[in-house]
Amino acid sequence: MSQRIIGFFFLLATALPGLYAQVKDTTYLFNPIVDDITLRIPPLEDLIDSAIVHSPYLKYVDADIYINKYQEKSAKREWMSNLYLDANIATDYYDGLTNNTTSLGDINSVLTNQDNSRYLIGVSIRMPMDDLWDRRNRVKAARKLVERTISERDFRIQEIRKSIIEQYNKLIINQRILKIANDNQIFMSLQMAMAEKEFLNGQLTLYELARLNEMNRKAVTDFEYARIDFYNAYMILQELVGIKFNVITNIE
Repeated sequence: MSQRIIGFFFLLATALPGLYAQVKDTTYLFNPIVDDITLRIPPLEDLIDSAIVHSPYLKYVDADIYINKYQEKSAKREWMSNLYLDANIATDYYDGLTNNTTSLGDINSVLTNQDNSRYLIGVSIRMPMDDLWDRRNRVKAARKLVERTISERDFRIQEIRKSIIEQYNKLIINQRILKIANDNQIFMSLQMAMAEKEFLNGQLTLYELARLNEMNRKAVTDFEYARIDFYNAYMILQELVGIKFNVITNIE
C-alpha cells in the first residue's frame, strides 16, 4: 500500500508541470487556471457605469423624457391657440375742388389733395370653456408623464446594476469552478495512469479499472462544461457593459 502511495505522488510531481503547461496559454494573454479574471477587467462600478452609458433601452427612455418635456411645454402654451392677432393697413387718396366767392364778386377756385394711411391692429381671444377649465389638468398630466418616464429610467438603471452585479459574480464563480474542475481532471488522470499500471501487474480488477475510467471521463467532461460556462459568462458580461476586455480571445 505504501508503495502505491509513493508511486502516486511520484507521478503527480512529474505530471503536474506538463498538464498545467497544456492549459496555460503560451502567449500569456490570460490563463484562467492561474490568473485572476478580476485583475484583468475593469472594476465592478466602472462596468456598471459603462453598461448604463451603452444601454440602448436607456437611450430610448432618454428620448421619451425629452419628448414628454416638450409636450409639457406645449400644454402650458396651448392657451395661445385661442389668441388671434389681426392687422390691417389701408391707404386713401382724395382730390377736392373748392370755389370761394368774395364780396366783390370774384370767384376763387382751390384744388386740394389729401393722402391718408390707416393702420389697424387688433387682438382677440376666443377660448372655449373646456380649454379654460381643463387646462390645468392637461398641464398636470403632461408633467406626470415626464415624472413617470424619469421613474422608468431610474428603475431600468437599478435593473442594469443588478444584472451587471449578478453577471460579474457569475464570472468569478465560473472561474473558480473551472479551477476546481481542472484540478479534479488532473487528479483523475493521474489515478487512471496508476490504475492502468496496477491492472497490467494484476493488482487491480477489470471492474475497478472500468470504474476509474468512467470517473476520469466524467472529470474531463465536467472540465469542458466549466470551461464553456466561464467563457460564456465572460462574453455575456462584455455584451452587457458594451466594451471589449481583450483578455480572452477564444476558449482554446
